[in-house]
Amino acid sequence: MSFFTLLILLSLIIIVPIVFVMREKSKRTQTASIQRHQEYLASASRIAAQSQANMALRGKVNNEQSNELTVIDFSAQHPFIRLLYNEQVPKTFRATMDDIGQQYESTHHDQITESQLFTFNKLISTRVPELITDYLSLDQNYAKTVIIDNDKQNTSYDMVLGQLNLILDFSQKLNTQSQSGVVDKLLASRRYLDDVYKESGMAADNLKLK
Repeated sequence: MSFFTLLILLSLIIIVPIVFVMREKSKRTQTASIQRHQEYLASASRIAAQSQANMALRGKVNNEQSNELTVIDFSAQHPFIRLLYNEQVPKTFRATMDDIGQQYESTHHDQITESQLFTFNKLISTRVPELITDYLSLDQNYAKTVIIDNDKQNTSYDMVLGQLNLILDFSQKLNTQSQSGVVDKLLASRRYLDDVYKESGMAADNLKLK
């Protein structure tokens, strides 16, 4: 074997393993890079999904709060109004519901707190319809004759009517509070005018409330 041939063989023995090693190393590096990229994409996707979910939740909460704090528009499709004109609902219930609705409409909603308005809206839009719907699902003879509260000797009819009267009492108190708020504004305006007249040296006797 010539020296030149031996040199070529030695070169192949040395170079070929190096090439395979480098190729394998490159392949592993590429695989690791792809894996890291996939993990990054998966992580970014999870973060984006979580962010979207959080935004949707915040939007839902804000919309619910906004809807709750909006003064109710009593359209014909509103559940309270539909039950108010439903002849299957006992007349005494409907009469009390009508009084509750009138109290709501005559209330100065800007003169009560957000918490009070939230509760008022909830009672009319949710609680009263649920109460009446549950009652209507009962057999009418059972509802009016079977005692369900032994302490107070109340039937289902008595209990529902009692709860409606409590809601009516609550609505009347809120209405009175709101009227007082407007009166306070009128009195404050009156005091301001009195001060203006006093500062100008003019008598305001003819403007005093009687």
